[in-house]
Amino acid sequence: MAAQTAVAFLGLGAMGLPMAEHILAAGFPLTVWNRTQEKGDALVAAGAVRAASPQAAAAAADVVFTCLPTQDEVRDVLQRADGLLAGFRPGATFVDTSTIDPTASQQLIALCAQHGIAMIEAPLSGGTTGAKAGTLTMMIGGEAAVLERVRPVLESMAKNIFHVGAPGMGQTLKLCNQMIAGAQTIALSEAYAILHAAGVDAKLATDVFAVSTANCVAIQQRVPVPGVLPNSPATNGWKPGFATEWMAKDLFLSLQFARSLDIPVAQNAANLMCFEQAMQAGYRKLDQSVFGKVLIDAVDEAKRRG
Repeated sequence: MAAQTAVAFLGLGAMGLPMAEHILAAGFPLTVWNRTQEKGDALVAAGAVRAASPQAAAAAADVVFTCLPTQDEVRDVLQRADGLLAGFRPGATFVDTSTIDPTASQQLIALCAQHGIAMIEAPLSGGTTGAKAGTLTMMIGGEAAVLERVRPVLESMAKNIFHVGAPGMGQTLKLCNQMIAGAQTIALSEAYAILHAAGVDAKLATDVFAVSTANCVAIQQRVPVPGVLPNSPATNGWKPGFATEWMAKDLFLSLQFARSLDIPVAQNAANLMCFEQAMQAGYRKLDQSVFGKVLIDAVDEAKRRG
């Protein structure tokens, strides 16, 4: 398939760039487009072709990927005058890996169908670490036959590929995943602030939690104290990871979607407020676990004031 399937990738951010690198490394002819052209320089140097517009990118590809921050950007890249809909080849497949509102994703898939384009949603889990390692998890919503058509390309960058149902279901599952992940991050932040205030050694506490009922992905990856986990964001200047602003965006989407279903999600709403607090503190671009720093810094400030 690599010799026959041309791929376009739009959105070369922290997730999209390494995903596109894996596609190119797997041997697929690759065309790239990004609003900031320089982000594609390394890919072009490695053999990718830079497109002048989304339309030109789509015209060069059998399979088109987007990895964009918001649903408004996905819609714009599709519908602008020089957008994807103006350039898709007959029989092309569109794969959106962005995390967006499930209803919006359903609308976009229906829009593409009206233009004869098969689209699936493929939101991701694994963060920048998974994107760089090629071990992402994908939650596919849409027709199973379309997924199978593009599976070889997906396998170049993802380890776990799940078909979870009809359009919108992939995004629903992703938002619920983010609710759980965000809750873990806030729980750890609050717990380690208490440990810090009480003088309990964070490394010892982590060792205990790792073999207790508190064990979770966040304990393994996102302890919010520098030096406890060698590869954690906290130990590496709160990078790499999943930026606070994007976790806040995802929790906002999940809150809005839950409200549309009349589901009360009080804890999710409270967690969103915590991430918003971290953004107000100036940590928008840093890993979501930086909320632990916000709380621990507050503990230290209170001690200084006596």
